[in-house]
Amino acid sequence: MNKLQRETGKAVYKENCYILVSATRKTGELYDDVYYAEPTMSFLYDTGECATEWEPRYGPIQIWNKCNADSENAREHYFYDYVYDKPMNWSQLAVQTEHLPEAFVRGDYEHIFDVLKSWAVNR
Repeated sequence: MNKLQRETGKAVYKENCYILVSATRKTGELYDDVYYAEPTMSFLYDTGECATEWEPRYGPIQIWNKCNADSENAREHYFYDYVYDKPMNWSQLAVQTEHLPEAFVRGDYEHIFDVLKSWAVNR
Protein backbone atom coordinates (compact mmCIF):
# COMPACT_ATOMS: atom_id res chain seq x y z
CA MET A 1 0.00 0.00 0.00
CA ASN A 2 1.48 3.35 -1.01
CA LYS A 3 1.18 6.69 0.80
CA LEU A 4 -1.68 7.89 -1.43
CA GLN A 5 -3.68 4.73 -0.72
CA ARG A 6 -3.16 5.07 3.04
CA GLU A 7 -4.55 8.62 2.88
CA THR A 8 -7.68 7.67 0.94
CA GLY A 9 -10.80 6.17 2.50
CA LYS A 10 -12.55 3.64 0.27
CA ALA A 11 -16.17 2.72 0.93
CA VAL A 12 -17.80 -0.05 -1.11
CA TYR A 13 -21.17 1.08 -2.46
CA LYS A 14 -21.79 -2.19 -4.33
CA GLU A 15 -19.67 -4.57 -6.40
CA ASN A 16 -16.99 -2.61 -8.33
CA CYS A 17 -18.42 0.71 -7.10
CA TYR A 18 -16.57 2.84 -4.55
CA ILE A 19 -16.92 6.18 -2.86
CA LEU A 20 -13.49 7.63 -2.12
CA VAL A 21 -12.70 10.26 0.49
CA SER A 22 -9.41 12.07 0.98
CA ALA A 23 -7.99 15.40 2.07
CA THR A 24 -6.70 18.05 -0.30
CA ARG A 25 -3.98 20.01 1.42
CA LYS A 26 -4.20 23.76 1.19
CA THR A 27 -1.07 25.81 1.69
CA GLY A 28 -0.94 28.88 3.85
CA GLU A 29 -3.61 27.90 6.38
CA LEU A 30 -1.95 26.26 9.38
CA TYR A 31 -4.01 24.52 12.03
CA ASP A 32 -2.08 23.08 14.99
CA ASP A 33 1.14 23.12 12.94
CA VAL A 34 -0.49 21.19 10.10
CA TYR A 35 -1.78 22.70 6.90
CA TYR A 36 -5.56 22.81 6.75
CA ALA A 37 -7.02 20.01 4.63
CA GLU A 38 -10.18 20.25 2.57
CA PRO A 39 -12.23 17.06 2.07
CA THR A 40 -12.54 15.58 -1.40
CA MET A 41 -14.91 12.80 -2.39
CA SER A 42 -15.42 10.93 -5.63
CA PHE A 43 -17.28 8.05 -7.21
CA LEU A 44 -15.14 5.32 -8.81
CA TYR A 45 -16.07 2.29 -10.89
CA ASP A 46 -13.40 -0.43 -11.16
CA THR A 47 -13.11 -3.04 -13.92
CA GLY A 48 -9.91 -4.49 -12.49
CA GLU A 49 -7.74 -3.06 -15.29
CA CYS A 50 -9.20 0.41 -15.58
CA ALA A 51 -11.25 2.66 -13.36
CA THR A 52 -13.47 5.61 -14.14
CA GLU A 53 -13.92 8.34 -11.56
CA TRP A 54 -15.96 11.48 -11.09
CA GLU A 55 -15.43 14.13 -8.42
CA PRO A 56 -18.60 16.23 -8.06
CA ARG A 57 -16.63 19.26 -6.96
CA TYR A 58 -13.95 19.33 -9.64
CA GLY A 59 -15.35 17.95 -12.77
CA PRO A 60 -14.52 15.54 -15.51
CA ILE A 61 -14.99 11.81 -15.75
CA GLN A 62 -11.43 10.52 -15.51
CA ILE A 63 -10.17 7.17 -16.79
CA TRP A 64 -7.32 5.51 -14.88
CA ASN A 65 -5.39 2.71 -16.57
CA LYS A 66 -3.78 0.20 -14.20
CA CYS A 67 -0.15 -0.71 -14.86
CA ASN A 68 3.01 -2.06 -13.22
CA ALA A 69 5.65 0.06 -11.51
CA ASP A 70 8.06 -0.47 -14.40
CA SER A 71 5.58 0.55 -17.13
CA GLU A 72 6.34 3.65 -19.16
CA ASN A 73 4.96 6.82 -17.52
CA ALA A 74 3.80 4.85 -14.45
CA ARG A 75 2.93 6.86 -11.36
CA GLU A 76 1.59 5.94 -7.94
CA HIS A 77 -2.15 6.18 -7.54
CA TYR A 78 -4.63 6.27 -4.68
CA PHE A 79 -6.76 3.36 -5.95
CA TYR A 80 -4.46 1.17 -8.04
CA ASP A 81 -0.82 0.82 -7.09
CA TYR A 82 0.24 2.43 -10.40
CA VAL A 83 -1.52 4.05 -13.35
CA TYR A 84 -0.46 5.56 -16.66
CA ASP A 85 -2.17 8.33 -18.56
CA LYS A 86 -3.45 8.15 -22.10
CA PRO A 87 -4.31 11.20 -24.21
CA MET A 88 -7.95 12.20 -23.93
CA ASN A 89 -8.59 10.02 -20.89
CA TRP A 90 -11.18 12.39 -19.48
CA SER A 91 -14.39 14.18 -20.45
CA GLN A 92 -16.01 17.24 -18.94
CA LEU A 93 -18.77 17.31 -21.54
CA ALA A 94 -20.00 13.85 -20.48
CA VAL A 95 -20.62 15.15 -16.95
CA GLN A 96 -23.20 17.58 -18.30
CA THR A 97 -24.65 15.31 -21.01
CA GLU A 98 -25.13 12.50 -18.52
CA HIS A 99 -26.59 14.89 -15.89
CA LEU A 100 -24.20 13.78 -13.15
CA PRO A 101 -24.50 16.95 -11.03
CA GLU A 102 -28.29 16.59 -10.97
CA ALA A 103 -28.00 12.89 -10.09
CA PHE A 104 -25.64 13.76 -7.24
CA VAL A 105 -28.02 16.36 -5.81
CA ARG A 106 -30.94 13.94 -5.82
CA GLY A 107 -28.81 11.10 -4.42
CA ASP A 108 -29.12 8.94 -7.53
CA TYR A 109 -25.84 7.08 -7.09
CA GLU A 110 -27.09 4.23 -9.29
CA HIS A 111 -27.17 6.61 -12.27
CA ILE A 112 -23.68 7.93 -11.49
CA PHE A 113 -22.21 4.43 -11.27
CA ASP A 114 -24.09 3.29 -14.41
CA VAL A 115 -22.48 6.14 -16.36
CA LEU A 116 -19.04 5.39 -14.92
CA LYS A 117 -19.46 1.69 -15.73
CA SER A 118 -20.39 2.54 -19.30
CA TRP A 119 -17.25 4.68 -19.67
CA ALA A 120 -15.05 1.97 -18.15
CA VAL A 121 -16.44 -0.89 -20.22
CA ASN A 122 -16.62 1.03 -23.52
CA ARG A 123 -13.30 2.86 -23.31
